[in-house]
Amino acid sequence: MAVVPASGTNIRLISGVPFSNDYKHTRWFDSVDQQTNYFLNRNVVHAANQMNFQKIEGKNFIAVPKSIDELWNVNYLMFQNAQYNNKWFYAFVTKLEYKQKNTTYVHFQLDVFQTWKFDMTFKPSFVVREHCKLWNDDGSPVINTVDEGINYGTEYDVVHAENYVPHGDVQFLVIVAKQKMHDEVNTGEGETNPSTTATKIEATINAMPQPLAYYVHPFKADGSEVTTNISPAISDIKTVLKGLYTQDDAVNNIVSLYITDYVGADVNGQDGSVTFNVDQFEHASVADDVNENFTTVYVKDVKLYSYISKSFSNKYDNYRTVTESKLLMHPYTVLTLDDFKGNRRDFKNEYINHENLILHVRGSLGTSNKVAYTVAHYNTGSEMPDDGLTDRIMFEGSIINNNPSDVPILNEYLSAYLQGHRNSISNQTNSIMFNGAMGAVSTAVSGAVSAKRRNPVGVASAGVEAVQGAGNTVLDLQAIQAKQQDIANIPPAIAKMGSNTAFEFGNGYRGLFILKKQIKPEYRRKLEAFFNMFGYKLNEVKIPNFHTRQYWNFVQTADCSITGNFNNEDLKELKAVFDNGITFWHTDDIGNYSLSNEVL
Repeated sequence: MAVVPASGTNIRLISGVPFSNDYKHTRWFDSVDQQTNYFLNRNVVHAANQMNFQKIEGKNFIAVPKSIDELWNVNYLMFQNAQYNNKWFYAFVTKLEYKQKNTTYVHFQLDVFQTWKFDMTFKPSFVVREHCKLWNDDGSPVINTVDEGINYGTEYDVVHAENYVPHGDVQFLVIVAKQKMHDEVNTGEGETNPSTTATKIEATINAMPQPLAYYVHPFKADGSEVTTNISPAISDIKTVLKGLYTQDDAVNNIVSLYITDYVGADVNGQDGSVTFNVDQFEHASVADDVNENFTTVYVKDVKLYSYISKSFSNKYDNYRTVTESKLLMHPYTVLTLDDFKGNRRDFKNEYINHENLILHVRGSLGTSNKVAYTVAHYNTGSEMPDDGLTDRIMFEGSIINNNPSDVPILNEYLSAYLQGHRNSISNQTNSIMFNGAMGAVSTAVSGAVSAKRRNPVGVASAGVEAVQGAGNTVLDLQAIQAKQQDIANIPPAIAKMGSNTAFEFGNGYRGLFILKKQIKPEYRRKLEAFFNMFGYKLNEVKIPNFHTRQYWNFVQTADCSITGNFNNEDLKELKAVFDNGITFWHTDDIGNYSLSNEVL
């Protein structure tokens, strides 16, 4: 209980003070003169030069020679005391008690904040939440990822989608053979006439020495011509496939045949044109003098793969406009990379340490398809150099597509194998997909049940009897809106769009899909209103922001540190005011949250 002097002078009973002893709202003043003038300009209902204060059962009151009807709108009082150098004291009127016709007992409780506001010194304290800075000078949102613990829904809206394919409409048929299929033109020293050497097994360099031979054939899905810097011109894709399926040596020589969007080597392709590094690739003519002949591109020497770097727009572009910058943080917004072939990864924009979204694409010429898409600068500190090593170690920020995009190889064993294993392959695929989906559902259900059983938010107790209605409004609201489960616990409706090459490529599931997701509009509106009123959870040791917004600042601390030249009872109560959360208003229009509360 706050300590009240035994008497007071220059006592004023006033009305129209728009805050009460629950300490949810109060007026912030930057100077003593501003504070004094504010209260002196309130409506004075009754004034007295001097009065003694009385106390019953620990409650303070004064006997006012007025009827209770004349004092009906009194809600505050202020007084001075000569023992305190005529300091102004401020108090809430808590009760009007009828004593007799012309006498009313006015019960009051000291307003410890306004009374000691300019006598206290706030030390660095643990700030639970406050109104923070929203935007950096460059317009980017200030990063704040502290979990608010309130419900933001269970579904996202996809607000922007983009499909990135490394070489546009150009795809690559990769042919892996046990031995070279083409005859090599060989000119010895002093020879002018070319001669050919027989096809044979020989070691090749494809990132490492190996006995397999690799051919890469660019094509477009519509069959139209692809121009290259390889001379003479290569065959169209139908001619290549016809030759592979009709030449006896080719059919039984092929180890693997697949389609990919990126081969990893030094190849650049766009708009139907492909440029090969001639140090790594060469023209190859495959012929058997009986069946369909074709020309393609042979991989002769690839010692090191290269990657493609693609820069997109600002990482925060294309999301819905928000007034609260925290709504651009995870989990309220998410960047998803998905190839719709079972490879999906969510990213948090705030941990991409670059203004723009930059993707690095890596591939290889193996016996099956493998392409990795890496978000550059993801979870890398500013001290990390922007080099190839940094990119390679950032594969945790990648999705890797190693789904087979195979083309059938027609040999004498294929038909029997497919017929005998078709049912078992289908059963294994369905089993894997079913078990994965059920595991995700089980996780979501168990998470929801656990959340339901526990108390979502504990309400802090001030421990000070004199603070009336000191329950924490923010925590109460969080309990009502408690988060039951994370959106990520909900399994995607479709995790794998296709399971064969024809489906994937025929339906346009090529390359990478960049999806920007945002919580549903109804939850965004609710969170904007909540953040507008109470700021952001901070959980940081600092001196709180008391006047950094135009109209109001909310502050909540935990075991705050305050010193002051006044009694410990009042100091204890004052600390409880901050620990329970209080809104400081910088306008007389207290409680008007429709005002545009701009950052100062």
